[in-house]
Amino acid sequence: VVWGLLAGSRVIVFDGVSAIIGLVLSVMSLIAARAASRPETPQYPYGRQSLIPLVVGGQGLARLALIIFALTDSVMVIASGGDEASASSAVMYAAVSTALCLALWWALGGARSTEDLVRTELIGWRNATFLSFGILVGFGVVAVAYVDPVLMLIIGLAILPTPIRLLRTMSRELLEMRPAADVEVPARAAVLETCWAAGLPDPVVRMTKTGGRLYVEVDHVVAPGTWDVADIDVLRRVLVESLASERYTVWLNVDLSTDPAWQLS
Repeated sequence: VVWGLLAGSRVIVFDGVSAIIGLVLSVMSLIAARAASRPETPQYPYGRQSLIPLVVGGQGLARLALIIFALTDSVMVIASGGDEASASSAVMYAAVSTALCLALWWALGGARSTEDLVRTELIGWRNATFLSFGILVGFGVVAVAYVDPVLMLIIGLAILPTPIRLLRTMSRELLEMRPAADVEVPARAAVLETCWAAGLPDPVVRMTKTGGRLYVEVDHVVAPGTWDVADIDVLRRVLVESLASERYTVWLNVDLSTDPAWQLS
């Protein structure tokens, strides 16, 4: 932020403010991850997994507000005739920032991570890398009155989809919607294959994902006298094994009834 103010560059100030917000949100992510890992209690019978989408959505909301402000400011500067920024200082800043952001992105695991909070962190550092590289290219190629606000406009529009995706993730999980296709499709297929192998017809499958936990309910209607509790225990164990994933833990309910009306309730 100080470097951006001294260089008279809005895009560097934006990068600095974005980093400060990212740091605060990173601390919040660590607190949420620690809280979500605690066992269930009488007050939180389903745990605290909802803290994770809440923090992810908070990151999206904060970044969206910052981008909207930056885009509005850029349009106003362009409309007023642009401004002058120190190109040499901006290039030096961008070179250092690009190298550091890229190193941190790689240290966090790059595209290999599957944890929601870590993936959100990676998105922030990836965007910071793109932003710094954009500053480097823009000021390295041309130094005119419009380059700073135009760069801010281009970069802001380029990273705008990111906070929108984070907000969609928060909404999907807090409203208990069906999981994203990359989670739901393989999980549903695993349930169906396991049930077919056990000689059961297609079940009613309900699932939702909150933070690092996938909730799955499998409902079957069976003929009277064909299944007992021990059989259901075996089915549940096999389903848990088939649903196992590095991306989440599974909270599974398996319910069998002889009443067809119950399955549809």
